[in-house]
Amino acid sequence: MRRLALSLALVVAAAPSAACADGSTSSYLPLKQGNRWTYQDARTGGETTVTAARVRPGVFRLEGFPGASSLCVRWSGGVLQAWDGGQRRWESFLRLGAPKGTAYRVDLPHPLWEQVRVTVASRTATVKVDPLERSFSRAVRLTLRPSPELSDAGITSMVFAPGVGLVLWEELTFTGTVTHALSSARVGDRTLGRR
Repeated sequence: MRRLALSLALVVAAAPSAACADGSTSSYLPLKQGNRWTYQDARTGGETTVTAARVRPGVFRLEGFPGASSLCVRWSGGVLQAWDGGQRRWESFLRLGAPKGTAYRVDLPHPLWEQVRVTVASRTATVKVDPLERSFSRAVRLTLRPSPELSDAGITSMVFAPGVGLVLWEELTFTGTVTHALSSARVGDRTLGRR
């Protein structure tokens, strides 16, 4: 298991922080009707799919997003906000435009996103994604510390590549760490992988 995780290990580039391919933070998670990302579980080979559906202008529902089966989101500057139905307000969710070292808390009404501490670990990461047999550079890597109430569950790392979106995430389970890597995607007019 550890060898598999190491084969997907992140290499932090020595280059200074670079702008996104299209110049906007939103390219790190492109939201467009029909965008679809499929991930392969490195341990079992099972797949998980995330899809984006437009709810209204600028607002999308992410189905299957890690830790939240259905999440309503929108971009506001360099921050992806998520709708907190319990509090009836938009909350900062993914601060993909924040500088390296930024730490913040996410507290959404989804068990794996309650009391989570998130840190922007890198803005210049390079990640090798084995199912696609390619690497992505200038990626934003977030490290997450799950709620202290969850002793053996939670998302611990997420990597977002410009122009593609979430390309890799790791989660802690009662059987150990599981890595999920992008195996195919349809992002706008671009197709990656077998589908």
